[in-house]
Amino acid sequence: MRRKVRQVGLAVAVLLSGAFPRLGPAAAEIVFKADFETGDFSQFSGKSKNIKPGHIEVDSDVVHSGKYAGRFTIHEDDVFNARQLRVQANGPKVTVKEGSDTFVSFYMYMKEPPKDRDNFYYWEGSPPPRYNNVMTWWVEPKADGTGTSIKYGTGNLGRKGVHWEGDFTVGRWHQLGMHIHWSEDPAKGNAKLWWDGVVVLDKKVQTKGPQSVYFSQPGIHRDPHSKSEDTIYFDDILCATTLEEIEIQKPNTAKSK
Repeated sequence: MRRKVRQVGLAVAVLLSGAFPRLGPAAAEIVFKADFETGDFSQFSGKSKNIKPGHIEVDSDVVHSGKYAGRFTIHEDDVFNARQLRVQANGPKVTVKEGSDTFVSFYMYMKEPPKDRDNFYYWEGSPPPRYNNVMTWWVEPKADGTGTSIKYGTGNLGRKGVHWEGDFTVGRWHQLGMHIHWSEDPAKGNAKLWWDGVVVLDKKVQTKGPQSVYFSQPGIHRDPHSKSEDTIYFDDILCATTLEEIEIQKPNTAKSK
């Protein structure tokens, strides 16, 4: 009788384990990759409208790895609409929910200091009718004229606050890494940033609005008052579900050229 009870108990345990599988950590998955080694922009889903020929190109002159990188040069005639100039490619796009996580890294390079504020990366929610820009990264000349700053802010183009500011050295590849913990609650959302392998920010902030899909567009975005031309290079863009997949470099190993 005891043996029969044990057998029944074992059978029930097996059935229950199949019905209720254990919840482990999220499976590692690369959801977007652009290393430009295709020699074109086929790794992206498109480009911003009204870009003039030659203003976004695959380039072999300045690369982080492989044979190619992406070159983005903004001019005053790259008019997206009456309020914006854009030279961008359609990058990572992720479905998020309260408490989910997204990891991104990429390398960027400038031969010359920016002449104006260049927004080079952001996360924005969709769908319309109301888009929601929740965070932005940009480079701009320092106010005292001594160099270039890189900044990160939340809200539309950083209007809810600048949470990190660092030095951007021209003529050198830099890696920016990010771990975004998505939440509408500023006490639960979190942004963790790596700059050239060093953690430079790990802070509770509001990281999402009501939208469930967020997209990003590497390149240059600015308002139309500027007449100057600036160029940014991108290479080795990764977006993934785990930290390991985005290949954060060890500190002080950034390549230069």
